Parts: sequence; structure tokens; C-alpha cells
Amino acid sequence: MSRIKPVIVLTAITTIVAVLLILTYSFTYVDTSNMITDKLMNACTEAMGEGDFSIVSDWKAEGYAIDKPDNIEKMIKKSDGSIAFEVITNGYSKKGIDILVAINEDGSIKAVSIVSLGETPGLGTKVQNKDFLEQFSGKKDSIELVKHSPASENEIQAVTGATYSSTGVTEAVNIALSVYSQLNVNG
Repeated sequence: MSRIKPVIVLTAITTIVAVLLILTYSFTYVDTSNMITDKLMNACTEAMGEGDFSIVSDWKAEGYAIDKPDNIEKMIKKSDGSIAFEVITNGYSKKGIDILVAINEDGSIKAVSIVSLGETPGLGTKVQNKDFLEQFSGKKDSIELVKHSPASENEIQAVTGATYSSTGVTEAVNIALSVYSQLNVNG
């Protein structure tokens, strides 16, 4: 019995701690799925300028031709009617790239802004450099990532040493372009 008593006591303590953790989590958890967090607000302001932003929760009710696809986290609408998409993709880290892609009325990229980045510091984080992100501005069609200087209009140059991260950002931008073209915004 003397050997079983410590096991029972430790089991009871662990169970009580687990229950307290679960209760604490349930009382303090804040669902941010329909909220614009500070990081997202900063990305919106950087990509779309100052203004009032709102999340479009029901795409069909807003008059768009499609429901929210799974690969889009949020559609953000600015008070002037401009649209941006928050997209999370894989880079070197699984789901390590969270970006905002702002789209002009003509379907071209207005700007790309990083919401958060879980990539390797010093390598993958280089994709947040303005020189890399500005390459996307004005692109309308599917973008191809190349390791050399771009030879065509829809090519952009990857960040040296951050190929996975560059690919993830490019994939997110292509997702946003594709979804925007399906919205039937202008017709």
C-alpha cells in the first residue's frame, strides 16, 4: 500500500491541475476569428492606408458569387470598398506565413503586407523586406517565382536563402488573386 499511495496522490494532483487549466482556458479564451487584431489592423493600414476596416463574414449575403474558401482566413473590406484577403500558407514552417493581400478594383495587387511570420529568423524572415513584397504590386495574373532576375511580367525573384518562405508568400498571393477573380466584384 505504501507504494500505491504516492501514485494515487500524484494522479489526484495532476487531475486537479488539468481541470483548473481547462477551466482557466475556457474563461479566458477570446475567439479572434471575426475580429481585427492589432497585427491585422497594422497590416491593413500598411497595405490599404488609413480607414475603417470590417471583416466580411457572410460572402453570399454581401453579394459575392462564392462562399469563403477554406484557404482564405478573412476578407477585409475598407470603408472605401477596397478589399484585402488574409491568407495563411506554409513556408519553411507549417502555416508559418500569415499575410494580407490588398487588391485594386482592376484585380491587380495593390500591396502585400505581413501579418505575422513564423519563419526561420535571418533567413525566412527576409520575405518581409519591402524590396521583395513590392515585386507583387501591379501583378494581375498567376505569379511565378524564379531564382534569377524576372524575365516576364508575372515573374518575381525569390529571396536568396528563403526559397520555401518566398514560395509560401507567392502561393498566398496567387490564392488571393484567384479568389478575387471568382468574386465577380465588377460584373
